[in-house]
Parts: sequence; structure tokens; C-alpha cells
Amino acid sequence: MTSGAPIGFGLIGVDSPHAPSFARLFGDGTAGAVEGGTVAAAWKAPAATDFPPSRDRNDTFADELVGLGVPLLDSAEAVAEASDALLVVASDSRTHPALFERVAPFGKPVYVDTRFAPTSAEAARMLATAERAGCLVLAGSPKRFTPEFRAAAAGGPVERIELTGALPTQPGHPGLHWYGVHLVDLAVAALGPGCRFIDARAERLRLDWGDGRTAELGGPADWQPLTRGRLLGAGTAREFTIVAEEAMLVGLLDAIVAACRSGVPTVPEAEIRDVVAIVEAGTAAIADRAVVELPRPR
Repeated sequence: MTSGAPIGFGLIGVDSPHAPSFARLFGDGTAGAVEGGTVAAAWKAPAATDFPPSRDRNDTFADELVGLGVPLLDSAEAVAEASDALLVVASDSRTHPALFERVAPFGKPVYVDTRFAPTSAEAARMLATAERAGCLVLAGSPKRFTPEFRAAAAGGPVERIELTGALPTQPGHPGLHWYGVHLVDLAVAALGPGCRFIDARAERLRLDWGDGRTAELGGPADWQPLTRGRLLGAGTAREFTIVAEEAMLVGLLDAIVAACRSGVPTVPEAEIRDVVAIVEAGTAAIADRAVVELPRPR
């Protein structure tokens, strides 16, 4: 994409607070906290009756988008036709694989919000679809793009990361699948792909890369807005705190615009796969209070 006209983004699913937040934050160089993009259209996917965040918020956020001047179109495909890039922001990650399969064939960049896919097998199929379609895959928790985390991560090599943040769950999203994915994403952003073992026998989850690099995750079961972290390595310790508020999304949207311009993904494919694998295996480890070995990538 050229660096001239603003990128027209299409929202796929509107039952996440990210949908109206993205519409508010995007600007065209004259308005909004993020330059280089606008929300051109949105599709209000059907609400999942067994998933409260979708069932209880779909209409509210759709109305909010209309109030912000975003047209609601009648299908995911219509939004893909009307947009330069897509943002899959449906909050139920179980819907992400099917939604991605509908819009990836248009060959436009697609960001899949936070919870990329429920399983490694589904993630692999999504990435294979993208490769066939020439679709740029964008991913990553907003927390990995915050200046607080990035400043800490830029302080030198990381051997260990300690993370504390909210770990609530939702129906169909047990263990790490709902909010735990944010902590997993930060761990992989700091240490890279290649986690080998997950130990859930203690109160805090331990991720082990098998070469001395480790991550420790934990936090309350009830939602709260703070994520705290500590990075250790090369004789230094760097701490950071992220507050979950609308301003936290600015770094993510800046990164998405830059990726659409450059063609370089926001998150390497190996890290996308690793985050999904850790969430999947970590949830099983938590359920059994056991140690789980992750399969080596092929």
C-alpha cells in the first residue's frame, strides 16, 4: 500500500470494545490519535448466545459504531470488498478461524485481535490459507505494542520475565484462553518462540524454553486493569506497568498501519504459532496441575 491516502479498515465483528475504540482512535492525519487509517465499514456478526461478552454487547457496540459514522454492511465479504485491510475483532476466538477463512481470500492484510485461534491446528490452517491467498497476517496483544513494555524490552537481552495480570475466564475460553493470552503474548514477545515446557504445579505458571530462558505468569481471577512485568537479563532488571484503557491501543494501531504500508507483519509467524500453542497446552496443564511438554515445530 502507498504511504499517501489513509488505509480504510473494515471491522469484522463488533462485539468487542476494541471495535468502537478503533473507530475513535483512527484518524486520517487531521483527527484521531492514530494517523494513517480510518474505519471504512463494519459487519455486525451474529451474537453467540452461549458467550456473554458477545450476547450482551453486540447491539450496544454496533449502535456506538453507527453513532461514530461507521456504516454497517450486510456481510463480512461486503466489508472486505469495501476496505483496504481487515480487523477481525469478534471477541469469541472460536469464531476467528471461520471469519478469517471468509476474508483472507481477498488478499488484503488481516489483523486477528489478541486471541488468534483456539487451537494450533486451526492456527496452522489459517496461516496456510493466508499463504495461498497472499494475505498479510497481523496479530498480537495490544499490550506488546505499548511504550511501557517496549521500553523495558529494549533494555537488553531477556533471560526471564515475570508477569502479573488479571486471569479471568469466559464460557468456551477456560484457563489461558480469555485474558491469560495477554500474558503469554508478552512472554513470547520478550523471549521469542521456542517454549518447551509448561509447569502448572505451583500457584504461578512457569514457562521454560529449555535453554535457561523462563517466564512466570500469574494473577487474580477477577478482571483488573493493571499488568505488571519484570524483565531480567544481563545483570539488569527492568519493570513496567500497563494500564488497560483506550490509550493502550494506540501502539497496536500504529503498528498495524506500519505493517500494512511495509508488508512486514506485526508479529512473526513463529511467535503467532507459539502463543497459540502455549495457551492451548497451558490450559491443559492448569486443568491437570501438571507439567506439559510442547511439541517441537516441524
